[in-house]
Amino acid sequence: MNEFSILMNLLSNRISKNQIGATKQELMEALNLRKDKDAYYFQELLSQLSNYIEPLGLYVRFNPVDHHWFISHDFKTSNLLSANPFQDKPKLAATLFCVLVACLKSSGSAKVKDIKELRKKKGVLRDLKKLEEEGYILLDDEEKQVILTPLIGYQLDIQKLFVKLSLKLKEEKE
Repeated sequence: MNEFSILMNLLSNRISKNQIGATKQELMEALNLRKDKDAYYFQELLSQLSNYIEPLGLYVRFNPVDHHWFISHDFKTSNLLSANPFQDKPKLAATLFCVLVACLKSSGSAKVKDIKELRKKKGVLRDLKKLEEEGYILLDDEEKQVILTPLIGYQLDIQKLFVKLSLKLKEEKE
């Protein structure tokens, strides 16, 4: 098997319902690369693979929620082909965004009361339960803590979202 075949296999591997791909460590081990000496070569391989599969509408992406690299469809193409999971449910989208902000602010998990303070709407707990049913979050048994599942990182380019939000805030301040 050549390196691209190994990468394609690992990057497209579905681990669970909410997780695909592989971590950098898993990829480097499969390619017999050393962490200290071959980091540049590893990045070069990912870049070359991404360029190679780009004409097919595929990209190598990174999920910052679970630190997995994976193969993704072009967002423009996939948005045309699949329906928005929050279509006609802007309330759920807004609640999920508050969960995302709260979880990233507190290193992975957030308190339900913090999300309620951010959201400032009634029915937040009901929205959180719906998001849990759809696989985006995990609520603890006492419904006091929320943890993001990796699913959001596969469906949303989180880094691009925050860059756009930062630029928008900067424009508004000027």
